Parts: sequence; C-alpha cells; structure tokens
Amino acid sequence: MSGGLTLAVLAAGRSARFGRPKTLEPVGPSGEVLFEYTICDAVRAGCGKVVFVTSADWNDQLMSRAAERAGGAVPVDSVIQSLDDLPGGAAPPAQRAKPWGTGHAVLALRNKIEEPFLVVNADDFYGPRGVESFGRRVGELLDVGDDSHFLAAYELHRTGVSRSSGVNRGILTVRADSTLEGIDEVYDVRETDSGLIGRDGYGETREFASDTLCSMNLWAFQPSIFGLLEAAFADFQANLDDPLANEFLLSEVVGDLIGQDSATVRLLPMTQHTAGLTYPGDLPPVASTLQQCVEAGDYPDDLSEWFGERSSRRPA
Repeated sequence: MSGGLTLAVLAAGRSARFGRPKTLEPVGPSGEVLFEYTICDAVRAGCGKVVFVTSADWNDQLMSRAAERAGGAVPVDSVIQSLDDLPGGAAPPAQRAKPWGTGHAVLALRNKIEEPFLVVNADDFYGPRGVESFGRRVGELLDVGDDSHFLAAYELHRTGVSRSSGVNRGILTVRADSTLEGIDEVYDVRETDSGLIGRDGYGETREFASDTLCSMNLWAFQPSIFGLLEAAFADFQANLDDPLANEFLLSEVVGDLIGQDSATVRLLPMTQHTAGLTYPGDLPPVASTLQQCVEAGDYPDDLSEWFGERSSRRPA
C-alpha cells in the first residue's frame, strides 16, 4: 500500500515574516531547498507522485525548480490555492488577500488526489529521514487495513524552539489508545530561564514540559478527508466573523471532526529533531542541520545527483 501514497507539499504561504519565498531558499550544501529533502524522503518511503499546493504568484517558478530537480525521479504536479475556490461558486470578500488557511490548502487537492496521501509544509525539515520513517510506518498500517488518519507527534523540545524568536505550535491532547483528542494552537513558543512558554488563543501565558507532544503539520490522510473538509469549509464560510482575516486551519478543523466523531487520527511518535524557516535568522541553523545530516550519511552531498540516478531507473 505504501507505494500508493502521494506526497502533498503545502507551499502557498506568503512568507511575510521571511521577506522572500522561503520555499525556494537554498539551504543545503549544494544549494538544495527544503522541499527537495522531503521529496527524497518520500521517494524512499515509496510515494508515487508529488503534488504541490501553490499560489498563482509563485507556481511557475516553484514548479520549474521541482520538475528540473526531482521531476525525473517522481511525477510532480501542482494545484493553485485560490481565494475563488469557495462553496457554490461564491465570490471572495472584497479586499481579501490572505489565503484561506491550511485546511483550505488540503481541500484544494481534492481533484488531484484519490489515494492516501502525506501532507507536509514546504518550509519545514522534519528531521533526518523523518518523512521517510513516517511514510513507511503509515504504509505498514494501511497494509493491515487501518482506516485512520495519521499525525506525526514530536516532543516540543525537538522542534526548533529557541530563545531568540517565537514559533507557533499545535499542542496535542492524546487519548489512552494513542489517538488524537485535540490540538490547541499556541503562539510565540520560546525558551526561557524557567522553561518553555507560549501564549494561548486568549493571550494567556502557558508553560510546557520539554516532552510535551506537538504537531509540525506532518500528516497522512485517507481520501475520505476531502468530503469532511468540504462540508466543514462550507460551514466556516457561512459563519465568518472577519471576512478579511479568518483562516480555515487544518489543526482546528481536524480537532472539530474528532470532537464530532467524524474522524480518528492515530499519533505516530517521532524522535527526530526538526528545523524550519520562519525568519531570515533561521537560515544558518537550518543549513548547519542539513550539513550535519549529510555528514552523518542521511542524505547525499548533492541531491540533484541522487534524483538523477533515480531518474535513469524510472520506467519511461
């Protein structure tokens, strides 16, 4: 079954805090961008194709890069996340510029994907061979008939939290059977002398143990998620409080579906340390992390050569 998985890469963000497109920022020792490491892992896990969710502004440039570097090793495609993609052909609110959010980005894939699929952020690195190990475990569970959705569960201290700049994390509540009970979005998570702290949706400060489980938006979904997201997005659109700013967030909608007993999400613990690009200051530590992975033998020094070797073996 793992050979039937597709990799979906969310790459439609505006990179407002970074100042330029993070998805195309060279960070690897041979100029690789982050999503190329993710595609490498996905191919190793048996994924049969890659679909990007992009914006109209960057689709051509991003797809040119993906096709040139990895397209020979695995089919690559894209879908544009559009503000016009609304229930019943409704028009988007006037002056809305912000994308509808990560839940809408996944919904945008509904006409491209018919099989179980992984979801990743284009600007995150999920640890050395992290996506590969997650994809293999998902494939094994699918092979024995598990019809759950799946989420990678990382310990908070392994997710690039620092003193210098805060990050947002989805804090997980776990049931006794290792399924997800809920996700609580926490903002500006950072290290302090007294430990890890962040702000909840009400602006209240919260403290966290280092091994608190959180989401880094590494999911595996059954295709049944599309119908659930479609219905939830229609409800979201009918109840907008702020038409210019409200977002249909994947973590929130999946939490709602769990609360309605419409979905089961099995958590798969991860032991890797992650890295990601949020601010320009993240570039040196991310580049250092990737260099260490190369030196440890997790990835080749030049991914373009790795993809090229697989391209020569791919059936015409």
